[in-house]
Amino acid sequence: MSFTFLGLLQLVIGFVLLFRSMPAMLLFLMMSGLFGGAASVTVPALGNSSIPPIQFALVFVYIRLLMPKGGYFELWTQGVKANFMLVLFTLYGIVVAFAGPRIFAGQIDVAPMRFDDARSLFDTVPLKPTAQNITASVYLLGALLATLGTYVAVRTAGGIEALVKGGVVIAWVHALTGLVASQTKGTPVEQFFALFRNGTYAQLDQSYQGFNRIDGFFPEASGWAAFGLAWFVFNTECWYRSVWARHTGAAALVLGSVLFFSTSSTAYVGLGCYAAFFLARALIAPASAEPMRLKQAGVAVFAVAVLAALAMAVLPGFANKIGQMVLHMTVAKGDSTSGQQRLFWAMQGFSAFVASGGLGIGPGSFRSSSLFTAILGTMGVVGVLTFAAYLVSVVRTLGPTVGAGRDAVSAVMRACATTAPIILLPAAISSPNSHPGTNFAIFAGAALALRQMLRRDLATPHFDLLVSRRLSGSLPQPVSSAGAPMGTP
Repeated sequence: MSFTFLGLLQLVIGFVLLFRSMPAMLLFLMMSGLFGGAASVTVPALGNSSIPPIQFALVFVYIRLLMPKGGYFELWTQGVKANFMLVLFTLYGIVVAFAGPRIFAGQIDVAPMRFDDARSLFDTVPLKPTAQNITASVYLLGALLATLGTYVAVRTAGGIEALVKGGVVIAWVHALTGLVASQTKGTPVEQFFALFRNGTYAQLDQSYQGFNRIDGFFPEASGWAAFGLAWFVFNTECWYRSVWARHTGAAALVLGSVLFFSTSSTAYVGLGCYAAFFLARALIAPASAEPMRLKQAGVAVFAVAVLAALAMAVLPGFANKIGQMVLHMTVAKGDSTSGQQRLFWAMQGFSAFVASGGLGIGPGSFRSSSLFTAILGTMGVVGVLTFAAYLVSVVRTLGPTVGAGRDAVSAVMRACATTAPIILLPAAISSPNSHPGTNFAIFAGAALALRQMLRRDLATPHFDLLVSRRLSGSLPQPVSSAGAPMGTP
């Protein structure tokens, strides 16, 4: 095992933050997710597998959580109960990751997670245990630990502020670094970004019709877009509910614009699904937001339509190229060789489910292109049922809540509970793994933590994240991150 320069930097930052609060650790965890193409630690014994920064940051989160007299262990046990279905999902996944490929070895041919000598796009090998089964187990466990760590951090003083303000910073950094990386291809600046793409991933360098694909610190545009989509939706949902609206709105606008030009099918599917959801909600439940927010959204849509029309009139060639790019990355994707390969990978989940009698052949046993077929094939009936039950528990936080006067807590909770399932939609057509990812883990854990806060009277910490004045005439009472009104002794 050896540390990279980024791992050494995290060691320094992590040890310093051990003497700070849990919300500071949450920020450290969230910011580490920006480096999706990097490795903090490499493990040659496991086929030169790497531990990404966000997984390495979890080590320090849990050292802080378990420090003597920290007072966080009770909250952690409450988190285990609140996220019990995810605990079962993870434990079963780890068990079957070791047992599945041994029980069903040679009974099915699969496209493995790593395939260095593939003879064609559709080549397969007989199922057998590999180091990727161990790696997949680590990722599964990491997602669970991120969920529980977020649950604890959000329940402590300053937790909500760390989540929202950190989300704004992440959106800006992700958008700007993505733009800079795409516009400096072939210059010395490109070498700077290459330093942070030191993970053992396939580092792809692609362009389409003169557009440089936006990848930032990630190995490919799809990974950059999936990460960015999560924070775009979260910031938009916070803006929609008037949580630090000026800042979350600006962050969402900038990141959403960059996502549109990312040339990633993941981005277009995610943006399209979220736009459809946003419109449907505005029509069905217009009272879910301030009237001014809906007016602003309508003005933004109208402005985009006008700008698009002007662009088509003034720069017809450029507008046509953008239109072709979007079509190529969405509706035309299925007819491409890449689309056919992804379909082949996704269908492996059904074959593995049948071959294993519904038990699953183990996470890491094959490469998928859909989160849900990956869960079906690797964890079978148990994985599908436990994950579905957990997802329902997260979505239920959008229902009627208790805790009158705690508008900020409820608003951020609903923002998290909306973001978590929406970011699974692009994963349904692009994820090679059977774990939902750390972004999902963070938002799901936060939603359930905030739901619990609404039911309890906790100590009152400082609070400086206000839900802005509702333009309909009522003014929500400023609340602390523990949910109590400001000024409560």
